[in-house]
Amino acid sequence: MTIYLITAYDFNHGINSRTKQPLDDRFLKSNRNYQYYLIDEGVPDILRSKSVLFEKKIDPQLAIAGKKHFGEWAFLLAEAKHSFCKYPFFMVSSRFYQKNNWIYSDLNKEWDTLFQYLERYGWGFLPSYDRPLRWIDLKWKNKIGKPYLFFPFTEKTFHLLQDLYQVQIPDQYTATSDLFCNYIGFHSREHLLSYVNFYQPLVETFFDENYNLKIDISEYASSTGHFQNEKPFTFILELFSHLFFYKTEKPFFTLHYDGYYEVNESKKTMSRIKKFPLTLSTKANRFFDWQWRKVKTDGVLAPLFFNLGKIKRKYLSKK
Repeated sequence: MTIYLITAYDFNHGINSRTKQPLDDRFLKSNRNYQYYLIDEGVPDILRSKSVLFEKKIDPQLAIAGKKHFGEWAFLLAEAKHSFCKYPFFMVSSRFYQKNNWIYSDLNKEWDTLFQYLERYGWGFLPSYDRPLRWIDLKWKNKIGKPYLFFPFTEKTFHLLQDLYQVQIPDQYTATSDLFCNYIGFHSREHLLSYVNFYQPLVETFFDENYNLKIDISEYASSTGHFQNEKPFTFILELFSHLFFYKTEKPFFTLHYDGYYEVNESKKTMSRIKKFPLTLSTKANRFFDWQWRKVKTDGVLAPLFFNLGKIKRKYLSKK
C-alpha cells in the first residue's frame, strides 16, 4: 500500500510561498508508506530523510508541461507512460489538509479502510474543498457568461466532449459528483490504464506527443483569478474526471466528511456504506459554513462578493 504525495514544496510550503502554510505533520510524522513526488528542483531540507521521486527525472517534458497545463494529472500521465508506481496506491496533494478542514479524522487512521474499499471497487476518491457530497448539474448554457460563477468553460468545451465521447451534455450526462481534486486511488495498473487511456483522446486533442499545445486552450477554458497558478486545461479534466465512470457504468467509492460512500455516476446514486459519529455541533457548524459560502458563490449576493473580490485582488497585486 503506497501513498504518493504530490508536492510542490517551494511553491506551496516554502518561505517564499504565498500561503506560507507548512507541510502538515500528519504527513511528515506518519509511519505510513508515503512517497513524495516532487515538482521541485531539489529536495527540501525537511524531506531529506523521506522517500522522494522527482517528476523532472521521470519525464522532463511532462514536468514542464505539468507546471504549465496538467498539474497533478502529470503524475497520472507519467505513470501510464513509465510504470514507476507500486500498487495499490492513492495519490494526494501535500495541501490536502489545507483544503479539507472538515475531515473527520487523520488520514493515517483511514488508510487501512481506504485500501480495503479500493480492493473491492478498484477506484476510490478522497474529498476536496469542504463541501457536502452532492451532484453538480451540467446544464452549461445557463452558466456561460456569468462572471461571478466559477465556470471558466465555453460552449466549445461541451461540443468537444460530446464529439470525443459520444455523450450528450446535459441531455444524457446530466450531473457529476462533486469530487474534483485528483485525490484518487487505483487498485492495480490495469485500473489506472483504463482510466488514463479513456482521457487520452482529450489530451491528444490539445497536445502533441511532446506535450506541446496544438490548439488554443482559451477557446475552451480560461483563467479566472480564483486560484494560485491556474491551469485552465485542468478545469476541463476535473469537470469530466468522472465521465469515465459514467461511460463504463462502473461504481467507485469515496471517503467523505460524514462517512464512506459508493457513487454510481451512470445511475446518479450515492449510497453511504460507512457512517462517522459526528456531533450535532459539528453538523451545525458545517451546515452554516457551507450556507455562508454558497451565498457568496451561488446566491443573489454572489455578484457583490465577486466584485469585492476583484477589488481585493487588485489591491493585493499592487502591494
